[in-house]
Amino acid sequence: MQEKKTVVVTGASGGIGRVLLDRLWRDGYECVAVDKDGRVLALEKEGVEAICADLTSDDIFERLKAVLEGKQRIYGIVFASGIMLPGKVTETEEDDWEATLEINLTAVFRFTKWLLPYLMQNKPSHVIAVASHLGVVASYDLTAYSVSKAALIEFVKCVALDYGDAGVMANCVSPGFLKTKMLDRAMSRFAGNKKWMFATGGMPKQHIDVEDVANLISFLLTQNSMNGENVVMDAGYSVR
Repeated sequence: MQEKKTVVVTGASGGIGRVLLDRLWRDGYECVAVDKDGRVLALEKEGVEAICADLTSDDIFERLKAVLEGKQRIYGIVFASGIMLPGKVTETEEDDWEATLEINLTAVFRFTKWLLPYLMQNKPSHVIAVASHLGVVASYDLTAYSVSKAALIEFVKCVALDYGDAGVMANCVSPGFLKTKMLDRAMSRFAGNKKWMFATGGMPKQHIDVEDVANLISFLLTQNSMNGENVVMDAGYSVR
């Protein structure tokens, strides 16, 4: 019997997470879907177990451990969770700054630290984080978000260097603008911002297909050569 590989997906009920979860399930992985949104429970089916919990909650790892017990092989984790709170430095409240870093960076650190012993026992294994093209190039009015994603990219590179020899490959995917509710909320604020209209204008394709992001992550989970990479998929936004 072929060994079942288990992949944990955070942000599983979000725009990227739902599509990714379906793709990984079709690829034959056992999936553990984690999200604070109660809709994550509706994603449960044979081969998919759901945990409805905030990534920052005190009991998240106890609940995750209970689900992972008995799994044949803990193969990887994909961080598809994130928040985007608009604002330049003088407009960003300290609470918003801390909340952005907590979800987009610190939660990734905590989950990775907790899961690494499992991953090193089941090599080769994978840590994949969904960052952003706005972690590669700066953005107007998104200071906290851009900084958190830039730091996430660097964090993943450090994991790749420190644990690559132990069989853990860590990579980032940095998509451009995805048609998700998170982007819709941000763009509603920027509708009259001439700087943002300049930043997003002139692109051959403004929105990235979520399915393409899921396909890329699916590929990264199958390969053993890419480590410490940040794969940018932004339809040319960052090369202009």
